[in-house]
Amino acid sequence: MLENFFDKILEEDETKIGRESGRVKEQEGEKEKFNWRDLLLPAGIFLLALIPRLYLLFFAGDPQSPGWYNDTFHHWQVAYLTKTVGFKHGFLRLWDFKGMEYFWGLLHPLVLIILFALTGSVDILVPRFLSVFCGALAILFLFLLIRRHFSFASALGAAIFTSFMPVVLYSDTVGMQEPLGLVLIFGGLLLWPKRPAWAGFLLALAGMVRAEYWLFGVGLFGTALFSKEKFDQKVLFSLGWTLPTIFYMKYLLDQTGNPIYPIYWNFLASVKGEWFTDVPLPPGTLQAQFISRIVFVFGILAGLLTLFKRPRFYLLFLFGFANVVFLGFMLGFSAYIRGYLPRFWIDRLFAWPYAFIGILLSVVFLFWLPARFRFFGKLKLGWLVLIGGLLISQIAWNPIEKNAKIGIERFEKERELAEEVASVYQGGTILIPEDRPPFVYALVNNHGIKGDNLLGQMYDPFFYFKEEDPFLNWSNYRQEVFNWLRQYNVRLLVVYQDRERYQKLIKKEPEAFHLVKKTKMGIQIYEVKPD
Repeated sequence: MLENFFDKILEEDETKIGRESGRVKEQEGEKEKFNWRDLLLPAGIFLLALIPRLYLLFFAGDPQSPGWYNDTFHHWQVAYLTKTVGFKHGFLRLWDFKGMEYFWGLLHPLVLIILFALTGSVDILVPRFLSVFCGALAILFLFLLIRRHFSFASALGAAIFTSFMPVVLYSDTVGMQEPLGLVLIFGGLLLWPKRPAWAGFLLALAGMVRAEYWLFGVGLFGTALFSKEKFDQKVLFSLGWTLPTIFYMKYLLDQTGNPIYPIYWNFLASVKGEWFTDVPLPPGTLQAQFISRIVFVFGILAGLLTLFKRPRFYLLFLFGFANVVFLGFMLGFSAYIRGYLPRFWIDRLFAWPYAFIGILLSVVFLFWLPARFRFFGKLKLGWLVLIGGLLISQIAWNPIEKNAKIGIERFEKERELAEEVASVYQGGTILIPEDRPPFVYALVNNHGIKGDNLLGQMYDPFFYFKEEDPFLNWSNYRQEVFNWLRQYNVRLLVVYQDRERYQKLIKKEPEAFHLVKKTKMGIQIYEVKPD
């Protein structure tokens, strides 16, 4: 059945190409005239996707809180601290986490820095606006791709599904980097093969957004080189992809010592599981693992069939099935399953696979079946199936809202902490926990404390002490610690109860640390006087 489906699509695709070729020959010699009315349809599709995303951002939640996506604040922090601190340390030097900020890639923080400079704002709405815009633009690109290869009805169906499917819609508003990567990949697929150099360039940029997009880009790049396109197109495509990729690898080599740093650390952290505790999997997790393995096998078979048949739309479908395979592998066979949470099924990593399901439904029920069975098209059964599936998907709003509420409440506590710290701040540097980016954001955005006056505790000299406990021989380390406090003009210290080294430091040197406030959460704020 699946093979017949691909055969039918390939046949329809080639017929359509033939018709278009004939039309071009008839119009040969005539100049194409630009008509502003040609922009009305793309503008309508873009607005169809943009308006619900803007509504969700401003009227269905807290514009300052991206729900449970704490990483949104971390991405913001990487961009902000890179702009205020990192660039002072070298060319495009990302700053935040002693190199681990390169784990996510270069492009997203750079785009945010440019937007910070253009808008004059460092509000969290900047990355959220970026993801809303890119999410809507990605849907427009998908519409154009599907209309090119299939039909207007299937393209419109896919656009409607991806515009209103809850997981896709919500994920596009949280301010993470995936929409930026997707719009670059879809843009590259749109430009291939007519603008091969630009197509390759956009795929290369997508690889600088996420490690897996880099891997997917390598796959799409390699597959396109074995296509039926002309040799000169392949050469231009290769140059467009290879040159920026080589630059990126050289940049990573210079900054981190590893030319594939994001891929390497994603493998160690997520696949091998160096960041996960090796514990037995609970029953619910085992079920998710089993389902993921079935999905993995399906993705492999469908991807191989697509690669074997190679219809003109095969790159788009290969990208879709590659994501299915990737998620199936990560949850089905890698250590990533140790970090499994029930909300994974509504997480942003599933946004594109869910969108791809909408594309498949649209192609099958609004293109293939109507072409094969006329009554199917006349009775509009395809629309009934697609809209029915979209309506069923709305049940995802319940877990989305529950998890988002938890995230909003958590962020409110970080804002309260920032307010208490700011109330006693009188200049100098604040030594802050390195793992609280919402707290950092609130200090900067709500209270105007600059990044130059914030220093993460992981940058303290304790990190470099080879002895397991420097307090056992404190006289050898005391001067170095106090010199460091003076060097960075540390005047305020925020201490969590589990920060053992600072609790010991305060006990050893009570005269240098004066408790000025203890928050409701038990967090201690000390005035530092190292002199």
